[in-house]
Amino acid sequence: MGVLARDEKEFILIYSHNTQVGKHALGYLQGIKAKLNAIDISKTKISDTQWTEIAKSLECEVGDLVDKRKVENKDTSDFGNDDWLKILQHNDAVLSHPIAIKGARTKQIVNGPDVLQFFGVDSAGLEKTMHTESPTIKKTTEGEDYV
Repeated sequence: MGVLARDEKEFILIYSHNTQVGKHALGYLQGIKAKLNAIDISKTKISDTQWTEIAKSLECEVGDLVDKRKVENKDTSDFGNDDWLKILQHNDAVLSHPIAIKGARTKQIVNGPDVLQFFGVDSAGLEKTMHTESPTIKKTTEGEDYV
């Protein structure tokens, strides 16, 4: 059993509000009715053990979670796991992509809308009836003329 609480009925988004993709992913999820646990790492720290568990569930190294272009020291070739953990702990903006977790599944979100697909959320929030019902193509309001 890992240190991250995982539940099929809860959406977990680990993101940084200091990144565009993080803000977009959160924006897409804020309208859903399911339980959302949004963890902004600029305000709430993730433990080293949790980062290690996340990387393991993504089948990558902790260093792969970091956008190397945002690291001050450009030569990172000799960085180890502890170095990457320190970087993540002290600079939230280096998180390369937000991380979505639902139950046993974990995925890095490259584009904001991808988070909806991962969680299986209908992005429009509309019932899908176009294939079973004909669309309304007649005027439905009285006294209005549109040119």
